[in-house]
Amino acid sequence: MEAEENREEIEVYNTISVQNEENDAEDNIYPNTSIKIDKDQYSIFELKRKYDKGKICMDPSFQRNFVWKSRQMSELIESVIMGIPLPLIYLAESENGDLIVVDGRQRLTTFFKFLNNEFHLNKLSILKEINGYNFKQLEEKYDKYASSVEDFQLVVQIIKYPTPDRIRFDIFDRVNRGGTPLNKQEMRNALYQGKATELLNRLSKNEAFRNAIGCGISDKHMKDKYIILRALAFYLYFHHILTDDKTQKFEYKSDMEDFLGTTMKYLNRCLDEEIQKMEELFVSTMNYISKFMDKDVFRLNTGSERKQPISMTLFETLFYLFSMIVNSERCISEEKIQQKVNALKMDEEFLRSLRHSVDSTHSVKARFRMIEGAYKELSNV
Repeated sequence: MEAEENREEIEVYNTISVQNEENDAEDNIYPNTSIKIDKDQYSIFELKRKYDKGKICMDPSFQRNFVWKSRQMSELIESVIMGIPLPLIYLAESENGDLIVVDGRQRLTTFFKFLNNEFHLNKLSILKEINGYNFKQLEEKYDKYASSVEDFQLVVQIIKYPTPDRIRFDIFDRVNRGGTPLNKQEMRNALYQGKATELLNRLSKNEAFRNAIGCGISDKHMKDKYIILRALAFYLYFHHILTDDKTQKFEYKSDMEDFLGTTMKYLNRCLDEEIQKMEELFVSTMNYISKFMDKDVFRLNTGSERKQPISMTLFETLFYLFSMIVNSERCISEEKIQQKVNALKMDEEFLRSLRHSVDSTHSVKARFRMIEGAYKELSNV
C-alpha cells in the first residue's frame, strides 16, 4: 500500500488570470442583487433539532474532521453557561433549503455532542463544581446550568440561495481566513449533496481510476474528485449535453466555479439511468487507459529525470479523447493512439493551452479542438 506522503499532487496551472481576459467588466463586480445574507438568531436547542432532522449538514465527507480536545469543548460549554458572547456562526443555504456549515463547525459539534451526553466536562477553572458532568447529569444536579446551554442564543449569518457560487466561495474563503479553510471542491461537495457527490465518491474510489492514475493523486482535500468533476464537466459540455438551471444549453465563459457548480446541479437532476451510463463510461474509459496506454499517459514531458505529477488539464482532455475512442465502433490501433498522444504532448500550441490561463474560454476551446482533431485523424486511419 502506497504511503500517503508518497502520493503526488496534481499539476495545476494558473487558473486566476482569466478573470479579466474575456468576461465583461460587470461580471467581475459583485452586484448587490446577487448577494443575500440574512442575520438570524437560534438557540442551541433549536439548531440541535434542525441537525437531528438533517436540515444542517456537517457530514465528515466534506467538512474537516473534528479536532477539538476535551478541554476545549468543556471550556466552550463553560463560556455558554457564563453567558459569554460567541463569534458568529456562518451557514449557507442549499438549493433544497438545507443549511451547510461554513464557519462554526467545531462549536456546533461541541454543543451537539454535549447535548447527546458524548463527553464529560473537565478541567474547568471557574465552574469547578460541574467538572465530571455530562449533560444528563447536569440536568439532574444543576438544571439551571443545563437550561442555560439549551437556551443560549447563537447569532447566525445565512448566505441565502441562489447567491452565485463565485461569490459564495469568496465569502467562504474570507470567513475561514486564519483557520484552515475548505478548498473549492470541498465547498462544492458541501453545497451540492446528492447524486453528483455520490457519483464522484464512487468514481474516486474506483479501481479502474486508481489504476489509470497509478495512485498518483491523493484524496486529501478531494483533489481526486476535483479532476474527475472537471473531466465529466467538459465531456458533458463538448457533447452539448450540459444544461443550466433553466435547462438551457450552458455557455462556458471562463468561469470555472460557475461551470463546475452547474455540472453538479445538472448531475443532481439526472435520472438514475443517466448517472449509471455516465459511471459506466468513466470506468470503461479508465479501464481502456490502464490496459493499453503508457503508465505516464497523464504526465507531461519536461526533459527532467524527475517524475512529473499528473497534469489536471491533460487528464480532462485525454479522458475526452479516450471516451470517444471507447464509444467508437471503429477499430483503432492502440499503437497509433499512443503515437498521437505522444505527439500532442510535444505540440507547443497544445502545451500552451494546458499550462497558461487554463480556464479561459480561449485555452479550453483550443485544447479540446485539438483533441477533436486528433480523434478525427485516428478515426480515418
